[in-house]
Amino acid sequence: MIGLGEYHYVEHGRALEEVASQLARAEVIAIDTEFHREKSYFAKLALVQIAAGEEVFIIDPLRVDLAPLTEVFTDGPEVVLHAATQDIEILRRKVGTAPSRIHDTQIAAGFLGYSTPSLALLLETFLGVRLDKSDRLSDWMARPLERKQLDYAAQDVLYLVELRDILMSQLRELNRVDWLAEELSDFVAQAFRSSSDPTRAWMRIREVRALKGRSRHLAMALASWREQRAMELDIPVRYVLADLAVATVAQAAPRRVAQLRTIRGVDLRNLGNGADRQIVEVIEKALTSGIPIEEEMPPVEAADIPPGSAALLSAWLASRAKAMHIDPNLLGTRSDLNEVLAGTGNSRLSRGWRKEAVGGYLERIIAGEVALYLTGAGEVAMVENTGAKVD
Repeated sequence: MIGLGEYHYVEHGRALEEVASQLARAEVIAIDTEFHREKSYFAKLALVQIAAGEEVFIIDPLRVDLAPLTEVFTDGPEVVLHAATQDIEILRRKVGTAPSRIHDTQIAAGFLGYSTPSLALLLETFLGVRLDKSDRLSDWMARPLERKQLDYAAQDVLYLVELRDILMSQLRELNRVDWLAEELSDFVAQAFRSSSDPTRAWMRIREVRALKGRSRHLAMALASWREQRAMELDIPVRYVLADLAVATVAQAAPRRVAQLRTIRGVDLRNLGNGADRQIVEVIEKALTSGIPIEEEMPPVEAADIPPGSAALLSAWLASRAKAMHIDPNLLGTRSDLNEVLAGTGNSRLSRGWRKEAVGGYLERIIAGEVALYLTGAGEVAMVENTGAKVD
């Protein structure tokens, strides 16, 4: 096992080229990143840590161009990460591409019943390793980095491949390796498709999702403008306009800057550099374009579960996940259930491993062949309409 302190600090282009050539020939590597994004729209990458065999490389992206890693990510080794979503987003932006063959230990652990577990929890549970997290909130952009910071950064990749091997062994015993492979394939495909789509920004704003008609139409336009401005200025969207303000401005529909400045939730500090005029222009343009009728507007969700059934179906899905020892969030969400009931055929619960795990049961529930009931233990179980219990 690799000991702390046994790593290479890479801060020169020629050195990274040599490291990349070595990594491209490996069968499996582990990657983690350190970054900040509290005051920016895009993450500020501070370190890239890579473990391969008995070697750990800590790459300094503030001093070296990461382009040579393209060779590693293109038809290269399997890459093991933990909670990989942000790492992949950052690597795509800085390298120009991201690993196409990945293993995410958080997703793998979800198939063993762990609900979005931390790396520290998994390492202590499966390897008996306790991570020192004292430097978790370090300023990773500062230079030079202290030795204890580098030790902290290295530990997050030291044990990832060993953890992957243990998780895979347990998944084989449960015959869930194919399930994991399918989920990881979908995850990678989504990661390579995903980008900041301003037209869908409104769906992330809880206050907007409850709006209807003209108010939602205007809120969608405002949310799109906010996202684009945040990207252009590389600042968090809340620094452009708060979530609440997007909703209240949409409802008030101000036609003049003076009106805008009196609306609840609007921080006057965010209206400088022409932002106030732009907001009024966005409102004017959206109103001029015409308000779609409700049936033509994008739905918040595919369908709504009837109120009397929502809690019961969601509880059944959670009970099913518990019985199968699968992370409930991995198995399915309320939106997944909505799409099943809408009959669009697009729900994740209607295809792949999820269909095998729960899709067939849902079809029978919807068809009325199976009923749900609450057990004495507080779980939701199924029963045939003939009275026979469903396993």
